Amino acid sequence: MDERELQEYLHSMSKKELRELNARLRMVKPKRRKGYRQDVDNQQRLQLEYELKSRGFDGSEEEIDLLLRGGSIPSGAGLRVFYRNQRLQEDDKWRQWYWMAERIYSFLTT
Repeated sequence: MDERELQEYLHSMSKKELRELNARLRMVKPKRRKGYRQDVDNQQRLQLEYELKSRGFDGSEEEIDLLLRGGSIPSGAGLRVFYRNQRLQEDDKWRQWYWMAERIYSFLTT
């Protein structure tokens, strides 16, 4: 089958046949998602380890790897520690809900 015959065959396929063909092609080669990971040099890694230890964490490879992949570590009292912009940061993971709770409370009390 040359290229012209292949083009004619593909154009003559129904929508259902095209959908099935696409589904089979996706099964053969699924799309790969690129993993997220922040790139840091050795000095920044040592700095992160030191900051974790100063805050009472182990500073282990697992903790550092989790933070570099965009995760967070609970630090007690509803706070979490995460690594962003080459800095270890801490915030309240429920902060986004405080605004909503205040709005609901003010609505109910008026």
